[in-house]
Amino acid sequence: MIKEEFKEWNEGDIVLIGTGTGSGKSYFIRNQLSAYADEVEEEILILFNRKKLHEQNKEHIRKDNNYRIHTATYQEIEQTIIHNGSYDFSSYKYIVCDECHYFTDDSGFNHNSDISFNAIMSQVNKVKIFMSATGGSLFAFIKENQSTQKIWNYRHKKSYKHIASLNFYTSNDAVENFIQHRFRDDEKVIWFCKSAEKAAKLHAKYPDSYFLCSSSNKNKKYLKLLEEDTFTTTNGKTTFDRKYLFTTKVLDNGFDLKDEQIKLIICDEFEINSMIQCLGRKRILSDTDKVHIVLYNYSNRSINGYKSLLNDKLNEVEAFKEGGVEGRNNYVGRFAHRSNYIIYDEPSTEQKYSSHKRVSRVKHLKAENDLSIVEDMLNKNREINKLRVDNDEQKRSDAYMMYVLELMNMDRCGDLDRIYEQQELSDYLDSVVGEVILVKSERRELIDKINVRVDGHQLKSANSLNAALSERGFNYYIKEFETRRNIDGKNKKYKYAWKVMRLSDK
Repeated sequence: MIKEEFKEWNEGDIVLIGTGTGSGKSYFIRNQLSAYADEVEEEILILFNRKKLHEQNKEHIRKDNNYRIHTATYQEIEQTIIHNGSYDFSSYKYIVCDECHYFTDDSGFNHNSDISFNAIMSQVNKVKIFMSATGGSLFAFIKENQSTQKIWNYRHKKSYKHIASLNFYTSNDAVENFIQHRFRDDEKVIWFCKSAEKAAKLHAKYPDSYFLCSSSNKNKKYLKLLEEDTFTTTNGKTTFDRKYLFTTKVLDNGFDLKDEQIKLIICDEFEINSMIQCLGRKRILSDTDKVHIVLYNYSNRSINGYKSLLNDKLNEVEAFKEGGVEGRNNYVGRFAHRSNYIIYDEPSTEQKYSSHKRVSRVKHLKAENDLSIVEDMLNKNREINKLRVDNDEQKRSDAYMMYVLELMNMDRCGDLDRIYEQQELSDYLDSVVGEVILVKSERRELIDKINVRVDGHQLKSANSLNAALSERGFNYYIKEFETRRNIDGKNKKYKYAWKVMRLSDK
């Protein structure tokens, strides 16, 4: 896409490269751009958002003996500015912001991302290159707010043709059943866990595994589980030599794993950009290199909860913008103990031990973008449910599932919880075929196994249970009939006895 245009990029220009994971963004910088920089005797600074990614790229640069490229992390830039007041960019013509969605996507837990972003954007005599597969909101913000600088835009839609299957889950048992029944012992699994605690528990359960998490203070008790030789590189291909890799999103950006034996990626991340980044850690090596994807299935209730939280924080920001600290205090209650990561305390340059409240541009941008996504999810689900009702189908709480399905341009996906619940139920029904249930108290296990609920209430009639079995496609039904039994010498009539039957025997 870029071809030879990079030779026309001039001081002050902004370059946006928004192509998918594995599309050659970093390769282009380390090869074509660095060769040209060497020719014109200019220097390149590449910034990274993750320590592992930084280390991997430094190793590439060292092996290539590429002395025109210098590297750092965004966090190093921020800490230098905090302690020294500024960062020296003067040696570089090109500032490359790799995985630049860092500014927005990490802003929820990194309170300094504004510092590095503002410092980089203030370098008006540099070529600033922003690269990300998921940088859409940041790119839009830059284009809206940089009217005087020339912007070069290189983007294309990501392809998901390498995905062999897409499934969703809420129960770990369902995923573990899927792995056991679907994948061979020599096929590898990456599980991106929402927390280090969950990753550590899975690591303890499956000894043939590695564990990864960030070295932050909150993960202090898990750091002893980290191993230095988690990854090995042979002939330029980095992988791991055990069946499982249980990791947090510490590995979500830029890090390349090249191994056709990695057949399954599980991801618990809700945020769409983070999820896409996690899936991009496995690089596709050929047309036959396919990967199965399993994502956590967030309910409409949890999505609505997140929406309310975002609305609350954005309304607080508006109150602060309109009425300052007093306006914010009036909105939240003067003595309310709450945290809004969008509003932060900026140290005062005028007086020591003093600060001023500010609105973080990148945090505000991320919150607005997140709100737009969840509203889109819920609105689309409402439309889908209207169509379902029109077709005499039940409404479903599957906004997240349907949004991802459309995003990946796929026409089908699976619900692992339902698949394995149905398998378990099918096995149970088969085991009780022909057994006669005489009284209501003996129906409890069967009713609980089928578990039909409407508005939270469990339905217990044979008609309701049979309707559910039919809708789910089971080859079983409950026959309700009258029978007599000789109990303790007495001939007793049972008017509503039950018996599980096969449809084929009907």
